[in-house]
Amino acid sequence: MGKVCPWCLEPLRPSERKAVRCPRCDRPLLDEAGRELRPLDLRDEQVVERQQDRFLQMLMIGVPAVLVLAIGLSTLHVGAVAVAPLVVVVHLVVVRVWLVRDARRLLGATRRTFVRWLSRLGFLWLGIPGYGLAAAPLVGVVPAVATFTGLTAAVHAYSSWSLGRERQREPLAGWEKALLWGLVVVTVLALVVIAALLALVGWSATAVIDWVRSR
Repeated sequence: MGKVCPWCLEPLRPSERKAVRCPRCDRPLLDEAGRELRPLDLRDEQVVERQQDRFLQMLMIGVPAVLVLAIGLSTLHVGAVAVAPLVVVVHLVVVRVWLVRDARRLLGATRRTFVRWLSRLGFLWLGIPGYGLAAAPLVGVVPAVATFTGLTAAVHAYSSWSLGRERQREPLAGWEKALLWGLVVVTVLALVVIAALLALVGWSATAVIDWVRSR
């Protein structure tokens, strides 16, 4: 059994987790097939509807805000590239805290991990270049708005789809595993390359300084 009653959400003591009915609200803890009832089984439709409303609200507020932000970033030119990671972090936090918060709570631990890390890596690889293009005057507004809309829609769709799969007790799809591990490998390789380039630059700078001093 789960740690809480799916109906009243009251904690179940270890000795109560094999009970058929909740000792608090006296409602069944098993479905008609004899399987454990989960909060997800009773609340998924409500959570999906609420998330859809939040998604539309986020687009209504976020698109104009990103439009204004992109215009402002275009005045920074190259500086916009440095600001892009901060914009990505703020966007990701808002999506996680506001948009998919309730859905994540209903997911199992494994699927919740996949939703979390696929979102993070997606924002890393698509968000930074997308918002970084805002450095281009006027033209950069389009990729910035597209990045905000696309990433928000992607996380919304994936979390809703994952909620449905969790409700049906379906395992993770093969493409989810392949995509996550592929992004992890690419990210690690990119970090290794960046570290090597930084080390090469540092070594070159040291060599130049030593050569100047020797002159």
